[in-house]
Amino acid sequence: MSLTEQLTCPTADLDEIEPSAIWIASHPITRVRIGSLVFEDSPRLDGEDQDHVRMLAEAGDALPPITVHRPTLRVIDGAHRVRAALLNGRAGIAARLLDCDEAAAFVLSVKANITHGLPLSRADRAAAAARIILTHPRWSDRAVAAATGISDKTVSRIRSQTAAQHSGQSGTRLGRDGRMRPVDSGQGRRRAAAIFLDRPDAGLREVARATGLSPATVRDVRQRIDRGEDPVPGRYRSVRGPRPAATNRPRPPAAPADREAAPVDRQKLLAKLSEDPSLRLNEAGRRALRWLHHYSVDGDSIETLEQGLPCHWAPEVADLARSCAAAWSELAAQLQQRAE
Repeated sequence: MSLTEQLTCPTADLDEIEPSAIWIASHPITRVRIGSLVFEDSPRLDGEDQDHVRMLAEAGDALPPITVHRPTLRVIDGAHRVRAALLNGRAGIAARLLDCDEAAAFVLSVKANITHGLPLSRADRAAAAARIILTHPRWSDRAVAAATGISDKTVSRIRSQTAAQHSGQSGTRLGRDGRMRPVDSGQGRRRAAAIFLDRPDAGLREVARATGLSPATVRDVRQRIDRGEDPVPGRYRSVRGPRPAATNRPRPPAAPADREAAPVDRQKLLAKLSEDPSLRLNEAGRRALRWLHHYSVDGDSIETLEQGLPCHWAPEVADLARSCAAAWSELAAQLQQRAE
């Protein structure tokens, strides 16, 4: 596979542009006239660092060849070396000339400047990620992160900021394993959760094949279920659009507003539930127990939480509390319907 194909369709790992170093090194070294080189389109927003140029100038000719995009003669890697050569009065410089498209050349330039030489700043990397998201819209957040040296969470934020400005992005992205994945994984996560609840011993790869998710995402779903959490992370529920319904069956009617909750000794009830063999002796029951132990609260714990929260977070946590209360109310209605 050519480098352009690797950069257009990343295979097992974008750090497999490690082969890009081998591919670049396979090109013969030639001498190019410095006056013919183009310095535009650099990932460095502030241009070259003059202190670094002077430091390189002291090394004389003991510097590796630069990398140049043959069709445009744009410097892909080595702008500081070129400036140093000019400072030393050189008219030419050793270079390797690459044939690839301009989008691939830019990715190569970014990769080169995060792996050696003077590193790109965080602002440089963020700007490069925003550009790569536009030129490679099907790349996953992890693939863009690997190319730019920032975290996939930062890439996700950058993608969400640019999404409003650039519509029509694909509903799928190319993962670092070379497979297409849905941009919105919420529905797939809920399908995976349903499979695990039905068959707790289902294998990760089996569920991944059935849902179109990656094995790593399926593992995260299983871990979230084990902890009693929603299988869809909050950032996807809020950013990716409305939360998809887990099932098509009609929602049970809410409990009447005038029905008063019967007083419950939380610790006593949890202890009794933990002793029930029908819960202890199967995986689904143990998950339910863990969930109840983790999420049931009483007045004392609520008071402790309320006192520990700073005032500036009060509105957001109040919304969270109302959301959790609504979920508990729905659970109460479903259980009441089963009991009747």
